[in-house]
Amino acid sequence: MANSARIELTKSRDEWPEIRDCFVNSFRHYPLYKYMVPDPLKRDAFLRAYLDANYDVTVGSGEGILLAIRKDNEDTCGASTLIGGVVFVPPSSDGCGWAIGSDEPYWRAYDKHGLGRISPKGLERVKRYEAWENKHVTQKLSGTRLPMWNGLFCAIAPEHSSKGFGSMVYKGAIKIMAKHWRETQRKAQRVISKSEDTSTENPMQNDEGFMSRFGTKILHGFSLLNHRRLPTGIALAQKNEQPRSAPSDNICKSAIPLVGAISHSDRAANFHAANGFHQMSRIPYYDEVDHVTPFYVHVLVLDPFKTGRLDKLNNALKTDINRNLKLYHTPSTVSCSLETS
Repeated sequence: MANSARIELTKSRDEWPEIRDCFVNSFRHYPLYKYMVPDPLKRDAFLRAYLDANYDVTVGSGEGILLAIRKDNEDTCGASTLIGGVVFVPPSSDGCGWAIGSDEPYWRAYDKHGLGRISPKGLERVKRYEAWENKHVTQKLSGTRLPMWNGLFCAIAPEHSSKGFGSMVYKGAIKIMAKHWRETQRKAQRVISKSEDTSTENPMQNDEGFMSRFGTKILHGFSLLNHRRLPTGIALAQKNEQPRSAPSDNICKSAIPLVGAISHSDRAANFHAANGFHQMSRIPYYDEVDHVTPFYVHVLVLDPFKTGRLDKLNNALKTDINRNLKLYHTPSTVSCSLETS
């Protein structure tokens, strides 16, 4: 059954609404979103607006890539059904954590897409949680000064789950991410090399300020993966090898990224762990306004290039995130009623 599924880069923005609807169906009972909007009559509309806002900030702005998960139709030659997707955000331009580390672009997009009109309380909860996550997780990961991709969203429509698609396509997503990271690094190296060659003949070579600004813009442009500029139609069958070691070419080892994911579901965290992710922390989220702990936050990291940095990251987080666990309110009984997905 799983052999009939494949994952590839999206061909245009037109595919986003269908992938978004797969996300909505999959996330409807996810602990984080169930807590954001308890009213099931408002949750779907809120989720659609929330996902559209996140798309605009990441993939729509060129600072993310969108992958489509497709299932081949057995009764129709060449036809397929879109059953899910993955959104990746690349490493930040300074190599510390992932891009878009600030809450502000997301919050502006939430206002633009009218989350507050759908559920004012839901928007307040979103902002409170994201501010907490930024302070206690994202900034801690960035503080390790390790480049990281962020697996922002990954889901398959419920009717296609538990059929072996998930593990297969997620591994394929990591392969695509790794492949395009290598390609962007090589492109950046070629640009640097070409710039160095031409600078010896360029009458402006003594203008260090100009060359520095120019070079920085080029590097930044290549460091951000825009799905509209990448080659499409990359299926799992085209490349079966899993990245097993750090790139052997002249790519700077310090730039080799890890892949981070933040989950709010024990079930989802177990899925990530079964596919190579290591759980760095499991932190209870305490809402200081509503005075409840609705879920745990799982910090998961994958080392696709086998850089050996997981121990370094784990040690850094142990002295930071885990040291601050005493600051988090952990009631004797944590509500588990939301843990259905």
